[in-house]
Amino acid sequence: MALQFAKAAPLAPMILLWYLRSLALFYFVNGLMHWARIIGVLGPGFETMPVHMQIATVYFALLQVVASVGLWCGATWGVAAWLFSAVAELVMHIGFTDLFGSAWLIVMFHLVTIVVYVALAWWTGTPENTGEILRLPEE
Repeated sequence: MALQFAKAAPLAPMILLWYLRSLALFYFVNGLMHWARIIGVLGPGFETMPVHMQIATVYFALLQVVASVGLWCGATWGVAAWLFSAVAELVMHIGFTDLFGSAWLIVMFHLVTIVVYVALAWWTGTPENTGEILRLPEE
């Protein structure tokens, strides 16, 4: 049996899924860039980085690749992993500017992506869509 999207706003779940997939592509590339730093292909040698930057690099290398897989699949654990990564970077660049610097472009990117996700998730789960998303067709 085929599954159906919401009848009230049939584009809402599809737009949310493709938004998550676009985030997945971004986070996959970003995670690979962290791995490139670890193996020495990109930027300064990993062993010459301060310890707090090494920890952050390994954390994001692992979490962002895992989050990208979950986001691509539209899984809730992927969204959770993405939020862990985004909030961690927000805390790094807002709360610990003396260690990690203040990267306002990264901060704004994460804030905007979170707000857009919340808006799309709310639109997808509005009362007229609830119960219609992925409902099996009546026979």
